[in-house]
Amino acid sequence: MDRARSTVTQPLRLMLFALSLALLVACNRSEPPTVVRPTPSPAAIAPLVLGGILDMSDDAGPNGRQRYEAATLAVELINRRGGVRLPNGDRRQLELRIFDDAGSADRAESGVRRLVEDGAIAIVGPSAPDALLPARRAAETAGIPSIALEALDTESAPNAPWKWTFALAAPPDEPLSATLGFFLSSGVDRLAWMAPRTLPMANMARTVRRMASGVGMQVVAEESYAPGEEDHAERLQRLQAADPRVILAWAGDAHEAAAIALEAKTVKDLVPVFFGPAASAPSTLTLAGEGGNGVRTVTLRLPVADDLWDHDPLTPVIRDFRREMVAKTGRQPTSEAAQTWDAARLLVSVVERVGTDRAAIRDALEGTRDYVGASGAVTFGPRQHDGLDKRAFIVARGEGQRWRLPP
Repeated sequence: MDRARSTVTQPLRLMLFALSLALLVACNRSEPPTVVRPTPSPAAIAPLVLGGILDMSDDAGPNGRQRYEAATLAVELINRRGGVRLPNGDRRQLELRIFDDAGSADRAESGVRRLVEDGAIAIVGPSAPDALLPARRAAETAGIPSIALEALDTESAPNAPWKWTFALAAPPDEPLSATLGFFLSSGVDRLAWMAPRTLPMANMARTVRRMASGVGMQVVAEESYAPGEEDHAERLQRLQAADPRVILAWAGDAHEAAAIALEAKTVKDLVPVFFGPAASAPSTLTLAGEGGNGVRTVTLRLPVADDLWDHDPLTPVIRDFRREMVAKTGRQPTSEAAQTWDAARLLVSVVERVGTDRAAIRDALEGTRDYVGASGAVTFGPRQHDGLDKRAFIVARGEGQRWRLPP
């Protein structure tokens, strides 16, 4: 009897347990969890591309490296502050893409095309004299604003209607005009001229005579020499015999200037010798040794940064540039580095005002007036695409291994 009851109730118990379990699950059932799909990452904002065409070959010497360092440091500092601030408030990082043309005209021309394809908004360079004309023509064809780092000889393209290309340099007669202005203020009325025997210097001699005559000065004697020649004592003596107040020696490079300075020390009672801007390279005084003491040169302000006038608006900019370069490289920067620094920073300042449209950048560059840079006050205009003029130059005096402002 008990066994039959147990047999009957066992299935019932199982049914009741299953029913209770089902009711319990039903009462505690929750909504299925919501599936959260991952939010896609925002597309990376491409940096603005600033192109550079520089001569990094061994022939470029330390200036090639210094120009590269100045350009990269300028971009580094812009990115460190948050990048380029566009007119709409957006900030974009800046990428510098350097094309090494090795001083070659063909490579410079292809470099312009490559940078245009890469979407560069503008170009700094080229820096090699032989690369200037083909690179500027390529930039004109492509319609991309560029700032070259050397003045183009106008005789190479006398009627070139430059629209898109500029140069952060001075025409050859601007430092000459600054030197004659210094002579005029010093009461000099008679000068002698000395330069290497080349076609550009023959043209410069004509310019000297014309400009001197225009301010009441007389060129009383002239001498020329083969480029690289080092024996100048007899020439200096002949110039001295014409009774000038000064001798203006427009040397082709630092080596020629040092050779003339050394020879000048051997000529008794020689009048002061003044050099053109090629002599302002730091190597001139090193090569000349004791012969460099007392010679003068027309130069940009950077080599005499410590002697500059505190009230001059260029002075803090020049000293800031020098400090940043010394901190980065451990070396004193050259005037060529200052020009590269100014070109990069000027282009960025224009982009921050007008945006990234190349035509707008070009127009804003042409409207630049007295931009304060480390190489001087930069001014462009519809008929002035070389940014520096005689105001960028001063006369300095050799003292030991330094150029100093005259007392």
